[in-house]
Amino acid sequence: MLETLFIKNYALIDEFSVQFQDGFNVISGETGAGKSIMLGGLSLILGQRTDTSILNNPQIKCIIEGKFKIKENRYKSFFQENNLDFEKETILRREITPSGKSRAFINDTPVKLSILKSFCQGIIEVYSQHQSLTLKDTNNQLLLLDQFCRHNTLLQEYKDEYSKFLQLKRQLKSLNEKGEVSLSELEFLTFQLDELENANLQEGEMQEVEDELAMLNNAEQIANVLDKGVNFLEKENGALDLLSEIVRDLSEISDFNKKLFEINERFEKTVIELKDISTDLFSLKEQSVSNPDRLNQLNARLDIFNSLLLKHRKNLLSELVELKEDLQNRLNQLSNYDTEIENLKNEVIIKEQKIRVLAKRISKNRKSTIPDIENQIKSILKRLGMPFAVFSIEIKELDILSVNGEDEVVFLFSANKGIKAEKLSSIISGGELSRLMLAIKYISAKYQNTETLIFDEIDSGVSGEIANLMGEMMKKIGEQKQLIAVTHLPQIAAKGNQHYLIYKEIKAGTTNTLIKELKTEDRINELAKLLSGEKITATAIKNAGELLNQ
Repeated sequence: MLETLFIKNYALIDEFSVQFQDGFNVISGETGAGKSIMLGGLSLILGQRTDTSILNNPQIKCIIEGKFKIKENRYKSFFQENNLDFEKETILRREITPSGKSRAFINDTPVKLSILKSFCQGIIEVYSQHQSLTLKDTNNQLLLLDQFCRHNTLLQEYKDEYSKFLQLKRQLKSLNEKGEVSLSELEFLTFQLDELENANLQEGEMQEVEDELAMLNNAEQIANVLDKGVNFLEKENGALDLLSEIVRDLSEISDFNKKLFEINERFEKTVIELKDISTDLFSLKEQSVSNPDRLNQLNARLDIFNSLLLKHRKNLLSELVELKEDLQNRLNQLSNYDTEIENLKNEVIIKEQKIRVLAKRISKNRKSTIPDIENQIKSILKRLGMPFAVFSIEIKELDILSVNGEDEVVFLFSANKGIKAEKLSSIISGGELSRLMLAIKYISAKYQNTETLIFDEIDSGVSGEIANLMGEMMKKIGEQKQLIAVTHLPQIAAKGNQHYLIYKEIKAGTTNTLIKELKTEDRINELAKLLSGEKITATAIKNAGELLNQ
């Protein structure tokens, strides 16, 4: 419930704070005093968008703050899901700066406006003459019907499954669209992959080809150098002959001294290493011969490498090898589209079957509840001075499922005897609509989870005994919910558990809207003013006292 409302720098309100109580709270005031302004301020903490035009003083920020007493079992999960600190007395706040920046807070934690709005939807509901048009909307009529059915758990299960159903359909659509373009993509990828596979690329091969080409392109020069090396080592009285002779001589004297032995070992190792070098030189020399066919073959191979690297914008042969693997994986994925689409189609069918079963259960609940609702509303309308009123709810099953199930709901109404009931949108007047809405709210109060109801001049267009009856009904609603009602009728104002007056005050040439709670004497005076106008008579005072004591 709404415990405290604080408004600063909003329209004609410089600053005021009001504490509301449980039960039936009444607000009255002259036309133009600021009742709508107060409700406008309240709408900001309910998630309504605004701009800097609402600032009373354009130099300072506007602050709207509401303290709500909430139930832990209903809202704890919301706080957890949004990473907010739960408090049984939760404070909602909006700030609008002179620059136009808007900020929202829940218990001093900044939140998105959408989160604030979502939270408030279950806490408070505002009904005004302007908003009465919502009753004519068939979607809202369906929502009202569901309030009476008390199948929130079933309805939420359906909505969750319906959301999953829509998600599956979106996935299927996306997959089908991909499948439509995949044929050309498949052909292109296949061509690229075949090209890379035919190239038979091996990591490190390019370097090997380049090395061999370098040898072949410089075969004569290489052969000459290598020949010199072989001759230096292998010719008669060459390096190997001379070193071998030294090794033989050293071996004869190596036993005489340890150092001589070590030097001889070193010479032996050198001879062995030079022989290996000589063998390698000779082998390379044999290879270093002009081979035009092999040269052409290697150049052709290198051209393939360079062409593929340029085409695919790669620098290394290893990157082309990785690309080939990626192409293969992509082709495998595309090749699986048909299977994926078929599997997803089956999932969609199964999910649709499930939600249709749930929709049938919801529809059955609605149909079984309608007769009782119709009878209750007819009875209340009769008490409210509409003895010939006809109210009925028409329900039609649709082939296409929606977020609310398979039903289309239409409220039908006639206020006069002998007149066929028609859709609300076409025949109902403002006063009739107000009484119908009150009747609906009266019987739905015990079913609704909303903790606070606000009626903004719901009594418009009624008077006398009807107004008195409406006041009694509002008082009954106040026994089940916190009800805050803005009214001009003394019959209704007298029924409130608390009475607040909104008024204007002029100071230093500036108009300011204020609010105060009325105690017994002031309350009687206000009721008398509502009865007789500005000039309060003794009779009006007496009648006001009687109204208050009824």
